[in-house]
Amino acid sequence: MLQRSVRSTLSSFVVFAAVISMWLVPEASAASPAPFQKLARKSIECPSEGFKFRPLGGYDPIPVDTNSGGFDVLRLSKGAETMTVLSVANKEAKKVEKGKSVAKKARPSAESVIMGIGYIGLTKKKFKAAEVDETLEIEGLDVHHLLVNWTRDKTEKRGLDIWIYPMDHADIYIVYFLTDEIDKKAAKVIRNSARSFELIDRVAEVEVDISARTYASQIAWAEQEAAKTPGWRVIGTPSERFVILTSSSKKAFIDNVIERLEVSRDVFEADFAPPEGFNAVSVVRICADQEQFRSFGNVPDGVAGYFSPRSVELVLYDNVEEDRNATYAVISHEAFHQYCHFLFNQSEAHRWFDEGQGDYYGGMKVKGGRGKITPKMPAGLDRLGIARELVRTDTYTPLEDHLNFNHKQWSNSNGKTGVGAYAQSWSIIYMLRQGALRKVSRKVWKDEYAEIIPNYVSSLTKGFEDAYESIRKERIAKAKKKGKELDPSELRVNRFDLDPREKKKIWKAAIAASWGQINLEEFEENWKLYVKKFVK
Repeated sequence: MLQRSVRSTLSSFVVFAAVISMWLVPEASAASPAPFQKLARKSIECPSEGFKFRPLGGYDPIPVDTNSGGFDVLRLSKGAETMTVLSVANKEAKKVEKGKSVAKKARPSAESVIMGIGYIGLTKKKFKAAEVDETLEIEGLDVHHLLVNWTRDKTEKRGLDIWIYPMDHADIYIVYFLTDEIDKKAAKVIRNSARSFELIDRVAEVEVDISARTYASQIAWAEQEAAKTPGWRVIGTPSERFVILTSSSKKAFIDNVIERLEVSRDVFEADFAPPEGFNAVSVVRICADQEQFRSFGNVPDGVAGYFSPRSVELVLYDNVEEDRNATYAVISHEAFHQYCHFLFNQSEAHRWFDEGQGDYYGGMKVKGGRGKITPKMPAGLDRLGIARELVRTDTYTPLEDHLNFNHKQWSNSNGKTGVGAYAQSWSIIYMLRQGALRKVSRKVWKDEYAEIIPNYVSSLTKGFEDAYESIRKERIAKAKKKGKELDPSELRVNRFDLDPREKKKIWKAAIAASWGQINLEEFEENWKLYVKKFVK
């Protein structure tokens, strides 16, 4: 998570290892919404679900957010207003009667689906008191229609028009979200859109096995993904370590992004050597502009890029309007998270390590195909100045607390600037990494400090690997009792399968194996002196 000072007008960078809720619906600015438009001239098809319909005019298709893990199959947006198509099924349920399945026991209820999305300000009470609750016959289906208007923050009106089509394989939701109350005129246009729903032959998608993360499989997956949304394309990279999925037409910019990715990966591999046979091709999604980026990820203001451990994509956009160097910094920062996700077996590190390392690489300068680490970051991302201010004013967090903070505690310790925790974490990592290279004065450096990061990484990775293996054995044992043999997909385990209490034990052991081996009070004094006088 790479964040700017709140005093800067530039954006922040977020890694979704700590969850920014991907279900928070983007809200409109104070400006009044544009006049409501007619339907689009042409229908949009959804072959994988077996239907087509005419969306609202002026809405552009955007890729489905692969991080959400939800029911989304199609999305369109016009600024903050969105149209979302959901395919809601319960894989454990028996087949339901055609056309009669609207969200009973066989499939999740409309209330659970819509409230699960997280429209800000919409309560269960308001949802249950829908202004329109009716059933209409469309294409021989008993379609459930709900209209809900509510007020956010006492003044901002919101509208949600929901149409649910019961299909054999799933209940299809077409959800129209407007940043104003849905009046009679808007409701009429939406109704015409919803009633344009037509059944077509359903063509199931060809499944691409991306578990091995080979270059060929990631290219195949990305091409299938790009084909779903007009304007998107796939670009391979010379080293075959990255696959670019983009809607940007700026060739020079894309070329610079690829160079930055390749150089960054070279530096990562030099600093954290991969084992023999390591194969983890990274998908990098580059949105054409900020609006498309925000619509895709449902991210709030102040986010300019992120890595999602769920979708394992690095997502960014060209921040040329403000500072393109900030985009390049985000690439190195988030690419490190993506690399570590694969290298350390999806381990989840403390924020001081994760964000401190990300910022360490965010200050990298690329020239002549090589990367040079510096303490200087683009405007608005200054860490050194803030770290010095924290030390000078004695407003830093004591290291024993800072190093042991969980994600929430770490984020809440940012300080007045909003980036205090980032600056402190960066300065700690910068000292450790530069000291291991013998670039820190002996006045503040001890040889045992060089073992802190290696010992931390080793303990953390082994802890997660052991925990994953225990989960696999438990699954196998349960399956054996039922006389069932598990396939490889059922034996895949990641950080989201881990009991939070188990993660705390792993974290505690990693701190003991690293920071527990030195005199922490002495290090804190040396670190403060280093920040004051020795960082250049």
